[in-house]
Amino acid sequence: MGTKRVRKKIPLTSTTTRIPSGHKATQATISTFHTLIKQQSRLKRQLSATHVDEQRAALISELEAIDEKIDSLGGLASYQDASKLGQSAERGGDSAKVLISWLRREGVHHRRLLEIGALTPNNYASCSTWIENVPIDLHSQHPDILEQDFFARPPPSAPADHFDVISCSLVLNFVPDPCERGRMLQLIHQHLRPQPSSRMFLVLPLPCVRNSRYLSNELLVDLMRTVGFELVQERWKEGGKVGYWLWAWRESSPHGKLFSKKQVVHEGSKRNNFAIVLP
Repeated sequence: MGTKRVRKKIPLTSTTTRIPSGHKATQATISTFHTLIKQQSRLKRQLSATHVDEQRAALISELEAIDEKIDSLGGLASYQDASKLGQSAERGGDSAKVLISWLRREGVHHRRLLEIGALTPNNYASCSTWIENVPIDLHSQHPDILEQDFFARPPPSAPADHFDVISCSLVLNFVPDPCERGRMLQLIHQHLRPQPSSRMFLVLPLPCVRNSRYLSNELLVDLMRTVGFELVQERWKEGGKVGYWLWAWRESSPHGKLFSKKQVVHEGSKRNNFAIVLP
């Protein structure tokens, strides 16, 4: 009598969605999540401003449809899995290596680093003798990553609460509202040690800067200078996927109404709507 093969049972209620490992599939998953989150944010704003029952019912129905689409993709966990693949060294997305190389050029000495949106706690493990990393994420998937909303992080109340470096890698583009993006930059400035040696590391999908109708590389530099950052290093290439910028802390300057609303700087139907507005 032959040996009976025992098949591993899969729970009928399992909702786990396997993320395709191909580069194009990974980027498509991330892009789809970004689109859905933006739609969700827009509908929520409309809902909060609407008081007509029929209109509210229609908006709620649209929101439920968006939620179903997000769930069908595996929810936030699947987005984070796709982000891990997109940021892996094999995919050329290991931004920590770029930051480490830039910091080494400035001299190896103790740095306290806040890593916003950390997907793994080991990005700076090779430099643990001189980089004290504090990784945080809104939905932590590792016990060594502090689950925390950066927007809700208490402001520094003592010198020891400040950081020498703050990494914001592929996070700002996931904040759905332009004004909230500006507020995030202001909060990063607030959490850094107020001295010229402090650094802010910014990583964005390059089209956010190079193909936006509301932003350009020059405008980004001007906006960051207003927030309180001076450009130190940048790395990107025309037609590339990602851009890297290293900024030095400086005193912020009043912006008046210069960056208080979106302004078209590039026309074109193929341009995206990424923007940063200062509150």
